[in-house]
Amino acid sequence: MIKIKKKTLLRIGWLTLFTLIVFMLMSGAGFCVRKSVKITMWYSVGGNPRRATEALVKWFNKVYPEVKMKAVYSGNYEDTTQKLLAAVVAGNTPTIAHMAHCYAPQLVKKGYIQALDDFIAKDPEVSEDDFVASLYKTNVYQGKVYGVPYNCSNPVMYYNRDLFRKAGLNPDNPPKTWDEVYNVAKKISKLGEGIYGYDIERGSGWISQGYVWQFGGEWIKPDNSRVLWDSKESIAALSFMKKMVDDGIAVYKGGVKLNIGGKVGMVIGSTASLTYLEERCPYDLGVAVQPYKVRKMVPLGGGSLYMFKNISEAEKQAAWKFMKYVTNPINQMFWAVSTGYMASNKKAVNSALMEKRFIDDPRTQVTYLQLPYSRPEDDTWLAPFLEVRDIFNDAWDRCILNNLDPEKVLKEATEKANKILQEYK
Repeated sequence: MIKIKKKTLLRIGWLTLFTLIVFMLMSGAGFCVRKSVKITMWYSVGGNPRRATEALVKWFNKVYPEVKMKAVYSGNYEDTTQKLLAAVVAGNTPTIAHMAHCYAPQLVKKGYIQALDDFIAKDPEVSEDDFVASLYKTNVYQGKVYGVPYNCSNPVMYYNRDLFRKAGLNPDNPPKTWDEVYNVAKKISKLGEGIYGYDIERGSGWISQGYVWQFGGEWIKPDNSRVLWDSKESIAALSFMKKMVDDGIAVYKGGVKLNIGGKVGMVIGSTASLTYLEERCPYDLGVAVQPYKVRKMVPLGGGSLYMFKNISEAEKQAAWKFMKYVTNPINQMFWAVSTGYMASNKKAVNSALMEKRFIDDPRTQVTYLQLPYSRPEDDTWLAPFLEVRDIFNDAWDRCILNNLDPEKVLKEATEKANKILQEYK
């Protein structure tokens, strides 16, 4: 039996859930695999998204008894990437890989991933127009499609409406610029010892990458010839965040425990954290679009489903059916409501059920409001993205935690990263 949390049921409603399940079971009509085919998927999401993924896999196996899908949790994005790289060397890959968009280019460029253009072209039930354009395009490289968007996200600003009220601030008017964030954080931090106005989280590095964009900078040149972390804009972004910590109004990497404990006024985090925070925060949780300094721009992250090339034709056909199944409108509606991730299917986003959800809980719509100015993390398709971003993350950590000079630290990191880029030429 598939277990779904009570609060998830309350968000969806029993009647809606029943409708979703009926349609999901009906959505398998028309697919026939003559022989039993076993396929595997490694996936990289935990918590509510893990439970939702397991539910979708169980439903798929009921709809398609001829296909035996086994899904294996393979760790976080970084762990999964390293395991997949080892698997391709050993010649023992899964059928499908659920990977972060930003780490897929190295496997795509080495020829391990199957292009999906022929599957889409031959399938009358699927087309590019079915997907939210910006999410679909994260998987397009040199005119070919290599994945289907599964768990897409961008970071939003979560804030403690109770702390806003205690500080004499209007919780219905969250800060829209980074200068406003500073002023609001200053007021909240005066509420008492151990209270911080802002928690500077960088996540895997995508949030701090977004800071650079918001301050007007670029992270890397379009041709991947060099990173641009030593620019004045990049230095300004790091300097601003460091100043908030130095001034005692922000904490760096405070963590979930501090935020759930109600000790932080504001934090930037993935929209995928929404259902988790809803269930655990003992305070009035607000969600707002990300602030900006020079321009509005947020990173587009999350992951897609990728099919490996070195599998049999029967496995490929079964894998395609699974990829199509989990991204259909009904399943993407279930996915979005259960997790907080965006629905990648346009019919799901534009449905009456989703519209009602936005009205009932406007916090769920914020991630979609940012789509017009969302930008993929690895929009230049840099193969050693993980390796290079580790250097960027280390620079931010050392600078803020060890009270170092931002310009000097970023210059050293830039030189180190550019040496790696030269080796990949």
